[in-house]
Amino acid sequence: MEEKLDEYLDTLIDQFPERVRERISGEIWEEDQQRRAEAEASRHLSVFRVTQNGRADHLVTECRMPIDVLHAAMALRSYLLAKGNSTQRFAESLHSVTDIAPEVFQDYADEFLQRTGRVTAALDIDLDRGEFSALDTADGWETYTIRDVCSAAWHANHNDSLDWAQRLEIFAGRLEHLGIAPPERLSNEKFEFQEQPEAAPFEQTM
Repeated sequence: MEEKLDEYLDTLIDQFPERVRERISGEIWEEDQQRRAEAEASRHLSVFRVTQNGRADHLVTECRMPIDVLHAAMALRSYLLAKGNSTQRFAESLHSVTDIAPEVFQDYADEFLQRTGRVTAALDIDLDRGEFSALDTADGWETYTIRDVCSAAWHANHNDSLDWAQRLEIFAGRLEHLGIAPPERLSNEKFEFQEQPEAAPFEQTM
């Protein structure tokens, strides 16, 4: 139906003088560009760099509701508790994610720092080292042990009556003063991604 309407409009426009046709076409193009820009601005993207078993995956996910650091911490905790003897990697357990190049991850991280509102989280989760890093618009990369992050996520969701803002406050409070120095690969302004030496996998004991 939409295609037929477009064809009908094109037929009507063709009947106008050339100057009028050009003006109408220009207005239609501007409206289309505005709709595209509004649709792009309404997107919510989160990017992950997940290292496990010596392999680094760079991922992006798009959701109606923004995904923040607590969402990621909850997903990681659930994965570790359910893992058992499974060979599934954490990157494979994430829903609705798409592989991206390291350079694209860097671009999204840069955009997050610009506070455009489209990129809601940039995370680096290294299960081999047992480290969880989140990019903060004010302080840059903040890194914690996975054990501390999972514990903070549990405390944040222990009371079902709390709203999300309250849970985020508890989560942040539990991690206060527990930060560790971020890995060298995250300390560089240009976010250079280097191969990591093979390390013993992190063992979750919660």
